[in-house]
Amino acid sequence: MIKKEKFVFLAHCLLNQLTRAERSFTPSATPGILTLLKDFPVFVYQLPCPEYLFLGEREKRTQDVWEKIPGFRDFLSSLASEVERRVKELIKDKEIIFIGIARSPCCSAGKVYRGEKLVEGKGLWVLELGKRFNFSIIDFDFKDVDGSLEKIRSFLGKG
Repeated sequence: MIKKEKFVFLAHCLLNQLTRAERSFTPSATPGILTLLKDFPVFVYQLPCPEYLFLGEREKRTQDVWEKIPGFRDFLSSLASEVERRVKELIKDKEIIFIGIARSPCCSAGKVYRGEKLVEGKGLWVLELGKRFNFSIIDFDFKDVDGSLEKIRSFLGKG
């Protein structure tokens, strides 16, 4: 059985942490993800950060707040269409994996903050891209860099 090539959508802030809300910075995250990815035969595409492109430097916001910002959902749709146009030929016959950000209102794989509560749900950017692409997703947790890297290593090593 021939293994399918892997194409990784990478959340923007994993390589450029200056785009994180309130300029949060985790020193070991970017070198860790770069070191990990070099060990796998994958194609990597750094996704744009919709939050940063829409508002620039900003404070942290919950998903319900982002949903209420006028024009943001339309912006996400337009941005996702642009990503689709750019990668359409690159992704042919490849398994797509999205490395998202734990608890992010836009890039989370499974839990987001709505108000004060952490609830089940995907990020808004993940949902919008999911309308255009079929992908597996795994979260990177800036609060647990080593654990995240190990989960991603295991995930990329499958199949």
